[in-house]
Amino acid sequence: MSETVTVTATVPAGTAGASGTTADAALRRARASIAFGRKRGYYRVLFEAGPVDAATFAELAGVPEHRARIWLDEQLAAGVLRLVTAPEGDHEELLLPGEYVPILLGDTVDADLDHELDAARDLLAEHLGELPAAFDAELERRRVLAFTDHARLARMV
Repeated sequence: MSETVTVTATVPAGTAGASGTTADAALRRARASIAFGRKRGYYRVLFEAGPVDAATFAELAGVPEHRARIWLDEQLAAGVLRLVTAPEGDHEELLLPGEYVPILLGDTVDADLDHELDAARDLLAEHLGELPAAFDAELERRRVLAFTDHARLARMV
């Protein structure tokens, strides 16, 4: 299945509202899209599938392809997903970077998956200063650090 993903990060007029800037509106929209993906289990799908194109993601997530493309485009615009060249080299696929997995799946991880996240936690610790703006809220950072510390202590006991 060959496809090209086009990312557009436009902000409709008037969405900046009273709080100020277009960047603020884009950040709010990115955080809302992340919450939507968490609630529906989309990050778990991406984690388990590895790099996928939009059609594959739609099939795995059980959603119409046009809706999948909209959500995936939002994730690309927010810096949550990365485009990578498919093994065939003829198109790009979407990848959930490993360092983001503890942030996006941290509160949904079961005991069976916990050990699989060890490498992701180490990546997160290495790249903590490079997180997309949508992850940069102080509350989010504290939650991630507390989760990471807790997970490391749990492994040591």
